[in-house]
Amino acid sequence: MVKYQYHLSYDFTVYTVKHTEVLRPIIPVELQYKENDPIEFTMLIDSGADFSLISQDVAASLGISTKRYPDDTIQGVTGDTSTFTEKIMIRFGMGHKYEFKKEIPIQITKIRGYPFIPALGRDPIFKEFDIHFRMGLPIKERKFVLSKLF
Repeated sequence: MVKYQYHLSYDFTVYTVKHTEVLRPIIPVELQYKENDPIEFTMLIDSGADFSLISQDVAASLGISTKRYPDDTIQGVTGDTSTFTEKIMIRFGMGHKYEFKKEIPIQITKIRGYPFIPALGRDPIFKEFDIHFRMGLPIKERKFVLSKLF
């Protein structure tokens, strides 16, 4: 039986796309690069993304120089994208009983505004948490839950 340290529960963000309700697991986070001030963002919990990903605009707001040459290429549903990687402190769970804070590698695209919503990919978040998408429940009970593994 799996035991957890704590659970963080969030409501889905609801979008309507072509007259269809879409539930997105978006959480508020703080990102901090080195000793710069932390900045609040929202990030999509993206089970289809191997790695976490932010745009060069978000990187620049964190104080990261985006003039670097890409050192990697990632592949996604929209094709190949040139990236470079930085370790960035992430914090979420603010306002809950527990908070998560850890420095994680994040891929930074060389494209302004892409991705539109910064993404928290499987590595390393899905190694730290069991994530439950409770979408099939009645509307008031639809949540996504991050359960912190020991």
